[in-house]
Amino acid sequence: MMSPLVNNADVETTDTDNNFGAELAEARKTQNYTVEEISGHLKIPVHTINLIEANDLEALPAATFTQGYIRAYAKFLEISEETVLEKYNQAVPRADTADLKPRSSLPSEASSQSPLVKSVTFLLIVAGIAAVIFGSFKYYQEKAGVMEGELDAKEQSFTGNSLDSPGTNSLSIKQNAPLTEGSESIVEQSESHENLTEATVALDEAETAGDIEASATVDQGEEVSKEEVSENDIIEIFAEDGSWVQVRDANESRLFYNMVPVGGSKVLVGKAPFSITMGNARTTRVVINEIEVDLTGYIRSNNTATFSISTNGQDIIFH
Repeated sequence: MMSPLVNNADVETTDTDNNFGAELAEARKTQNYTVEEISGHLKIPVHTINLIEANDLEALPAATFTQGYIRAYAKFLEISEETVLEKYNQAVPRADTADLKPRSSLPSEASSQSPLVKSVTFLLIVAGIAAVIFGSFKYYQEKAGVMEGELDAKEQSFTGNSLDSPGTNSLSIKQNAPLTEGSESIVEQSESHENLTEATVALDEAETAGDIEASATVDQGEEVSKEEVSENDIIEIFAEDGSWVQVRDANESRLFYNMVPVGGSKVLVGKAPFSITMGNARTTRVVINEIEVDLTGYIRSNNTATFSISTNGQDIIFH
């Protein structure tokens, strides 16, 4: 009769030990924070915080993302990060470990535990990692070369007929031209002058268009006016290991097409939904309107991601 009681006690103790969400929720309530306030401080979606506090392991994102959320949550509440993470790690289901195959006693069969096999395996792993790093370097180097070539082509496409680049045609003024009563020189209007005027207007329009396109991109550290924030959406990109990124807004206008350097970030202003394509997706974070985007379901096997997002209140909408 005593055995079932002991077993029930053990189960309750285990559940309490693994209840990481309850510890966070209790600390939050003790400090008089709402879930929405925590979301605003940590940029974690409200529904994700609710899933964490409810211990909903099936609905939570991948373990890597969830561990980061829990660590940030515990740190903000000034409770032990390691204690909460340990409870989470104990609660996460793990696949049963495969039974070890007994080592063969036959001399004709090679042992996978021999020093030679271990050394060869290690060298193959190192060679594979080196190949991936070298391939990534070459890929981004080629991308940078293509982009530099496009920029050079654009700069060389303008051939002159401006004040800084006069070209072959110039304004024709006759020497010893007659003077008006006010001692002003009479300038003969020529076809060259018309070309000069048209080219200058075209350059001004190109520069204005460039200023408009450049105004859509805001570097980290620059202030965004309240009018821009109220009328547009803001997207932030943080590249831990560097990332090639392309961003288009709802009007299919390309806001950004370049590399974000290692440890760098980019802030863009435009109309959602934003269409985004990027590399190094596993180490690149995206925040839209101060809400962090969970990219787990959109990262491909080649570590790239392509998706389109907007927001509705505190919810992220994938299109």
